[in-house]
Amino acid sequence: MSSKVPVCVAVVVVIFVFVAMCAVPATAEKPEIVRVVAHIDKHHFKENSVKQIGGRIVYRFKLIDAVVIDIPSNAVGKLKKLEGVLKVEFDAKAKLYRGGPPWLQPVQPPQEIPWGIERIKAPDVWNITDGSSNGVIEVAVVDTGVDWDHPDLAANVVWGVSTLNGIVSTDPADWYDDNGHGTHVAGTIAALNNDIGVVGVAPNVEIYAIKVLDRTGSGTYTDIAIGIEQAILGPDGVLDADGDGIVAGDSDDDAAEVISMSLGGSVDDDFLHDMIIKAYSYGIVIVAASGNEATDQPSYPAIYPEVIAVGATDSTDAVASFSNLQPEVTAPGVDILSTYPDDSYETLSGTSMATPHVSGVVALIQAAYYNKYGTVLPVGTFNDTTTDTVRGILHVTADDLGDPGWDIYYGYGIVRADLAVQTALG
Repeated sequence: MSSKVPVCVAVVVVIFVFVAMCAVPATAEKPEIVRVVAHIDKHHFKENSVKQIGGRIVYRFKLIDAVVIDIPSNAVGKLKKLEGVLKVEFDAKAKLYRGGPPWLQPVQPPQEIPWGIERIKAPDVWNITDGSSNGVIEVAVVDTGVDWDHPDLAANVVWGVSTLNGIVSTDPADWYDDNGHGTHVAGTIAALNNDIGVVGVAPNVEIYAIKVLDRTGSGTYTDIAIGIEQAILGPDGVLDADGDGIVAGDSDDDAAEVISMSLGGSVDDDFLHDMIIKAYSYGIVIVAASGNEATDQPSYPAIYPEVIAVGATDSTDAVASFSNLQPEVTAPGVDILSTYPDDSYETLSGTSMATPHVSGVVALIQAAYYNKYGTVLPVGTFNDTTTDTVRGILHVTADDLGDPGWDIYYGYGIVRADLAVQTALG
């Protein structure tokens, strides 16, 4: 009996050890994958080093020294230490600036001129220019896409691209507007002067539809920055194809002359600003919504000095209660009727609706100037009060309704298409 006891004990011990060895530990939670932008020194940065720390390069910017990377959150610190990495920024969210409930209009009603188009007196210059320029002047609508076959827009939508999730696609199914916001903005800029619906500020200007916001009206800063780069490169994807150093207003290049962004966010990221600076340096006029938060300053990117920040007014010329203060200029943005997906029309409010009024006026200025002189006006700065830049012309011709000069409510005032075009042509 006594000789068998140790054997049993040994068996039990062996079984215990075996079970312990085979026990499966609780699965550790995988780290969150985050999207970041790495500012790089191209001469020292090695792409393979990103893969080695678990990251994946999503997009390589062509016009700024930066790459978009998806990476585990616990590896961001390692990324910052890689050779050739100068700075790492987290991606941020932006949203469209639409306010108030939409009002569905009957499909294809007889054409009317929306009150905002009348207020800035755009029809008064259509005998001089309606935005046409033999395909030289284009407005890039960086938004939720566009209903490309809307009968009141189709003839003016000449190219489209989606940058959602960092993927560049020109498939029309990808840049179709599944939200409505982008189509509305595009209509205020360039709805056709025909027998139906509405008419835009510049009813014969060409539109680039650049989708950077999804069906919910939300998007990332990286997608927006890629969208701006696409607007600079144009459909052929080539910057300054003829190598003459001129991009905006060059008949041999297809960069957009105006970038219209009815969107914004609360985060200041250098990579987005860098891309805006790049567009500005090439002579592209950038217009953005000041925001609907009723705060004391515009949101990003409107607040950047290279961008024209637009506030909203109503039909009585009062500043809209939601409009962020300190815009550069203001424009109609309350109860604005425009095009909408499924060949329809809706009335919306927001600084989003004010922005395309200004973008359209800029298109008229540049088209008129190009048709007369064969070039476009320089962009100018926030403080311009001259008549030899786009921003200077907008400033001196606006209806100055607040304190004399610039003020925190109206900026330089409500834009005037008629006076702006006449001033541009001398």
